[in-house]
Amino acid sequence: MSSARRARPGWFRKNGVALLSLVVAVPLTGWWTTRSDLKSWYDAEPRDAVRVAAGGTSYADATWFAASVEVDPRPTRSTAVPSALPEGTTRVRVYFRLQVDDLKKLESVSGCRVHLRAPDGRIWDESNLENEFQDRPTGCTGGYDDKPASFRDPKLAPYYLKPTAGKPYETVAVFIVPTAVASSVEPVMTWATRLPEYLAFPR
Repeated sequence: MSSARRARPGWFRKNGVALLSLVVAVPLTGWWTTRSDLKSWYDAEPRDAVRVAAGGTSYADATWFAASVEVDPRPTRSTAVPSALPEGTTRVRVYFRLQVDDLKKLESVSGCRVHLRAPDGRIWDESNLENEFQDRPTGCTGGYDDKPASFRDPKLAPYYLKPTAGKPYETVAVFIVPTAVASSVEPVMTWATRLPEYLAFPR
């Protein structure tokens, strides 16, 4: 009488449950990672506009007034020779006017980032290298400058003073954008802690 031998189960049969769990887990992990990245991007995208009214709008511990925009501005220093721009681009200078009633709150105002936004959603950041076109302090605090007044052009020195509580002051931002959109871009400000809201200054 011969003895029968039972066949050993194959590798795939032995590991079928593990393989099945991988088939489910890998796509699920990929989907979850993609979803998290997409949500982070979506939450950080400025899409909810808070528009500045002509008479001023309270936002981020300050009152913001209408901004003025200059396309292809002249340099603020007559002796300055502007650097050449890439073909098809132009400079845009924006003056922002705001007021802080409590100087202790300047710290929260200082977290702003200044941009220009095109109607199609494209955004450009401020160009900090265009010094010859800046005749006001940059940034939303507008006046923290420890340099003596004698270091400044007498015409510009008054603008580099620390803001006074309850009194409006101006800051400036200069941008380089495609010439095709220079007349339609809208100044905006964002705060990382307030996105997706942003402050919009209609032209």
